[in-house]
Amino acid sequence: MIATSEFEKGMVLKIEGQPWQILKFEFYKPGKGGAVMRTSLKNFQTGKVVDKTFHSGDKFEEIDVDYKNALFLYQDRHNGVFQLKDKERVSFPLETIQDQTPYLKANSEVKIIFLENKPVGINILKKVALIVKEAPPATRGNTATAALKTITLETGLRVNVPIFIKQDEEILVNTDTGEYAGRAKS
Repeated sequence: MIATSEFEKGMVLKIEGQPWQILKFEFYKPGKGGAVMRTSLKNFQTGKVVDKTFHSGDKFEEIDVDYKNALFLYQDRHNGVFQLKDKERVSFPLETIQDQTPYLKANSEVKIIFLENKPVGINILKKVALIVKEAPPATRGNTATAALKTITLETGLRVNVPIFIKQDEEILVNTDTGEYAGRAKS
């Protein structure tokens, strides 16, 4: 059994008889009352994402899932398509992976989550390297503070970055926060 103090992002738990994956969690101690754990959970059976709050000390059964390495191939209007190492293709409706698609480009490595031999979701890397497609030029005299500008990456994702980042540079983006995480090593 897993207590709320042992929660980790990506963990799969049985809650109310259904498999839920932890997308986000934070410990919260209000002024009055006991401490709680605020979570954002994804139901693997319905694809629905909900916010739930649990009391400190609540316990849940952890569900064993398998992970298989795969490559992201492409996305069409309805699905994201992935290829496993044995050349088998797996697709997911875009609604179920919409939080991860802004970080996926062709041949991105992912892990497909299998629950009872059925693909139910994907895990992506914590940081991904993406190329800057559009970046406004830095303005003179704007370098005394930590000035930021908004750029567009190759996947269409828009991110705030320091003003010294230029077009066609490769940068790292944190997939948990969607924020700039540094320049990619060449």
